[in-house]
Amino acid sequence: MTKRKIYCVLAALFVAALPTFSVFTGMNLDITLANLRRELSHDYHQIAQTQEELKAYYDKQHYQMVEIAKKCNDQSLMLYSQKQDYTFDIIYALERVTKEYGDFNRNRTPYDRIVTKLNIEIKRCARLIESLRRLPPELTEVDLVPDSLAYHNDSLDAHLVNNESLLEQKLYEQSDIFAAIEAMTDSLALDSLAGLADTTGARLAHNAALAAGQEKAAEESAAAQDTTNVESNSPFVLSEKGQLERDSCLFYASRLLKIYAQTRDIVMADSTYYIEAWLRMKESYDYAQEYYKILQRNVFVEGQTPWIQILMNPAVYWRQAKIAMKERFVLDFLDQLSTEDESTVKDSRIINSATLFYLVMYILGFYVLWGIAALMMMLAYRFIKPLDRKVAKEQKRYIALLLGCVLFMILSYETTLDDRGVKAISLMHTFIWLLMAITTAQLIRLKPKKLRNGFRNYLSTIFTAIFVISCRVLFLPNAFLNFIFPPLLLFMTVWQLTGNLRRRGESDGPDAVIGWCSLAVTATAMFVSWAGYIFFALIILLWWFFLLTAILTIVSVWHLLLWYKRSRLDRRMAEYRAQISYLLGEAKDNLLFFATWLYDLIHDVVVPLMVLVSFPLCIRWTLNIFEFNDLYRQIFVEPLIRHHGADGFRMSLYDLLLLAALFFVFRYLNEAVHAIWQKTQYDRFLRKYNRKTIRKNEINLSLGNSLISVFIWFIYIYIFIITLRVPTSSLGLIAGGLSAGIGIALKDIINNFVYGIQLMGGRLRVGDWIECDGVRGAVTDINYQSTQVETVDGVTVSFLNSDLFAKSFTNLTKSNSYELLKLHVSVAYGTDLQRAREVLVEALQVMRTKDAYGREIVEPGKGIYVVFGEFGDSGVDIIVKQYILAAERIAYADRAPEVMYNALNAAGISIPFPQCDLHIISDND
Repeated sequence: MTKRKIYCVLAALFVAALPTFSVFTGMNLDITLANLRRELSHDYHQIAQTQEELKAYYDKQHYQMVEIAKKCNDQSLMLYSQKQDYTFDIIYALERVTKEYGDFNRNRTPYDRIVTKLNIEIKRCARLIESLRRLPPELTEVDLVPDSLAYHNDSLDAHLVNNESLLEQKLYEQSDIFAAIEAMTDSLALDSLAGLADTTGARLAHNAALAAGQEKAAEESAAAQDTTNVESNSPFVLSEKGQLERDSCLFYASRLLKIYAQTRDIVMADSTYYIEAWLRMKESYDYAQEYYKILQRNVFVEGQTPWIQILMNPAVYWRQAKIAMKERFVLDFLDQLSTEDESTVKDSRIINSATLFYLVMYILGFYVLWGIAALMMMLAYRFIKPLDRKVAKEQKRYIALLLGCVLFMILSYETTLDDRGVKAISLMHTFIWLLMAITTAQLIRLKPKKLRNGFRNYLSTIFTAIFVISCRVLFLPNAFLNFIFPPLLLFMTVWQLTGNLRRRGESDGPDAVIGWCSLAVTATAMFVSWAGYIFFALIILLWWFFLLTAILTIVSVWHLLLWYKRSRLDRRMAEYRAQISYLLGEAKDNLLFFATWLYDLIHDVVVPLMVLVSFPLCIRWTLNIFEFNDLYRQIFVEPLIRHHGADGFRMSLYDLLLLAALFFVFRYLNEAVHAIWQKTQYDRFLRKYNRKTIRKNEINLSLGNSLISVFIWFIYIYIFIITLRVPTSSLGLIAGGLSAGIGIALKDIINNFVYGIQLMGGRLRVGDWIECDGVRGAVTDINYQSTQVETVDGVTVSFLNSDLFAKSFTNLTKSNSYELLKLHVSVAYGTDLQRAREVLVEALQVMRTKDAYGREIVEPGKGIYVVFGEFGDSGVDIIVKQYILAAERIAYADRAPEVMYNALNAAGISIPFPQCDLHIISDND
């Protein structure tokens, strides 16, 4: 049966391989040409059918290119028309140009790749046509292909001319066939797409031409057979059918060649316009980048007019501020807006005034939503009595405020598609987030009676945030900001100071700290603004608002975490600890990870990451408002330390933050893998030995735990080296040069490392009782350098791993946990030893208890037995022998002698003791 299957498989393979022989025989070359004709026909008709789709695609690309060109011109005009006294307008224009340039590069049409692919297809078709033409009988030329698209190989043509005597002219004159094909070509010319629609008629005409050609060739084949046999010196000549297939292949290949060429011309034309648009946009982008540097210098270095100078002539500067505001806003913008289509309004004053109107409406809308939220909560308190009893009266208004913030965030999300509107909504969402963070932190941390006083600590910060964000949203001119912003900050600083002093003893600890930090930041911004650096002061305040929001968010998460631990997690840990009945003591705590994994994830990873990320992220958000992204990259992304060029060692703040964040992640991962590994080993042990309890030293976890730690932290170190681009070649060179010295100096460390691996491999386990150099105790820890032993006195002794091997330690619990204990006692001469033996054995039965794991303290198989010792000076020495658990030896040896003494006294058996007779010799004697 197997042989039959093999034969069937071989036969199938042979049949499948038959077409491959067409490259070796002239007869099967006809089959190759037929297959080629089918493939070319399929490609040709497929391209013809998708021509409309391709045309629609390229029309769409052309439309996008035109729109990009228009947008490029519009942004160029907007950018070049901005005045220096309107910093926010300049920032907006620079932002638009930078954004559009980035979008353009991300969505750029790959014209280069398209043209390259088309060139490859054109070259392939041209070479294919030339190969078909040279098949014997060779065609002198192919009229279907223009000379500009034809493939020419001069070296091969010269070779063929020199060997012209070896080639014959065409064997068959197929003028009728060629005329029919050419007539069909004219009818199917691709100059118009309509001529390609009727592909069925084209195929019929082609088949008719083939049929006519076959009839003509059949009539001439008999007359030319003798001549062919005599005159043909070529290795092979295409048969009549092969020549027909060759002509069909030439037709389809030439059509494909023309289609590819026409498509390439269209793409190259659009590519030219596309490159021109890109160059214009890049010009605007380069100008924007240069202006960013100028703007940064104005903000951080040069500044604006100092307030002291303004105080010297306030009337002039106030007049300049009013003029700037009149240029920015108009009072009758609603009437002008109603007389024109809103989408066609181009007056910037009307747009700015409309922005102010929308800002006021959004603020009013927020208060309306707050009222709606209060009404909803009032109804909830009325119909849900447990909720009303649980929520204090002082908390209700702040819960309604929190709900109103949530409703505002939801309803105002992407309510406009205008770039300015999106930016304004984003800044308002930032303020709402700040308000939500303050409210949530107060509700979580403070008692209801302290909520009002705690919320007052943030009032000055809230109003300052409203003003700062309004300045950015309304694009206020520089002259107005220079005049109004410094005194406003002075007022806010005094407000914050008086509030802190008034509530100094009443505020909660974190609120008091935040209040004084807000005072410090506001005072700093005030001094900076008075020095003339208005926008630098704005950046400082915005950064503090972002950072304060992040801090309060972290504080809220932390207090929620503590509440979860007190209310839920502690009870869950106690229940899970009770479920782990097969372990005792500290071993249970190692498996509590499965009950606390979520808490540990947030406590050990999420909260530290939030703390790490908050500072740079707030700086990024702040600088992003002013589109100073390059400045952020210079601070955090650009390396602080760079060595050996671009590929050498580099260290940036971003790298340090990333490595610090990964440290917390890998630390949690290490804890998780350890817990999973230990749980797996415990479960496997219980299933294998059908046990219900596991003693501390029954499973060797030291080696596995060590390997897990080494593997995880090795990955971290590898990431550390890759991130900082530490030159490993230099490390290898240094290690090679110092290998001899390091080997000698670190010989003991290497020995301890090797012996530590051997110990952790199974020779010693945590929980084993050992005795070494007169020290007896339980092993508490095994690492790569030393072994920690806790003695019976409670003292921890550390042995180097090499010392344990050198001093031949004794593992008392490796194979058997019991060890022999001998207790000596003497009885008086004349005592019945058998009776004394029975008394002692019976008395010591009370010592045959069980340990915490349920094991017999005295080995059951050997029990307790008494043997004769020796003849002592005062009595007969007898020895009580028993095998005791090594871990219980000390406690047993402390209690057993007392039990023996009481038993012998109760039985009336005398215990002799050394006596000394004193003889006094007097002088009279």
